Amino acid sequence: MAASRGHGGQGLRKAARRDLLRRAGALAAAAVFAPRLAAAQTFNATTISQAAQEARRDAGRLALRADNLLRLTVADGPERGASAVRRFRIEQASLARDLAAIFNSRVSEDDWLLVVPTRELNLALTMQPLVIRLAPTSGEVEAAIRQPLPQIEPLAGDTAEDVLLTIVLGALGLPRHVALFEQLRNDRDLAAATEGAAGALKSERYGLAAFELERLMRVMVLPSTVAAIAGDLGKNAVRTLYKSLAVRFVPFVGWTLFDTWLLATIYYNRDTTAPVLR
Repeated sequence: MAASRGHGGQGLRKAARRDLLRRAGALAAAAVFAPRLAAAQTFNATTISQAAQEARRDAGRLALRADNLLRLTVADGPERGASAVRRFRIEQASLARDLAAIFNSRVSEDDWLLVVPTRELNLALTMQPLVIRLAPTSGEVEAAIRQPLPQIEPLAGDTAEDVLLTIVLGALGLPRHVALFEQLRNDRDLAAATEGAAGALKSERYGLAAFELERLMRVMVLPSTVAAIAGDLGKNAVRTLYKSLAVRFVPFVGWTLFDTWLLATIYYNRDTTAPVLR
């Protein structure tokens, strides 16, 4: 019995020694790789240019201004005056010019992707192979500022969803081609988004309408929707679509400024669209 206990004690001591060695080895490996991991996670002026850092900061500040413009435009929804539309025209000009100054004079085009927020990175990467500038030139910005808001005349039999889809196509520089329009109307995701936006506008829930309009625009740039547009209107129409997003800086400030343009256009056309949007 005594011999048996001694044998067992030696086995336990050997097992404990092996466990200790394993732990020591793991700690040594961690000490070796820790500096490499820390270096890989460092993100400073050596990994992103100073100009790009400043552009990210300033574009972020302008994006907050765009958020505030959308908030004010939503708040003015129940009013029937023209103050919201006038404010939008003034503020969008200021915002667009300030954004254009960042991307056309202060940061290299090679660094533009570093300024794109992660939410819009997929959009920016989709645009790149088409050789479309993610930011517009100053001339393109001025042309967009001078362009008046479109006047919408609903066709006989148009629903609220049809009117919204017409406004969206116009915002993207695309015509209301009959075959394409029917195809888009019958798209399940697009129909759900237009119904949501139309319902919010009819009930005067303009905050919800802003969210639904963003949902609608995100469906409009899905691969299936873009393919439908290319199939009906041609590849140049796809370039027109993406350039319409770039001129409102969607890749850099998200959909806020674009959606405010949509709301301002809806307010501007209240008299002609009242029969279907009320």
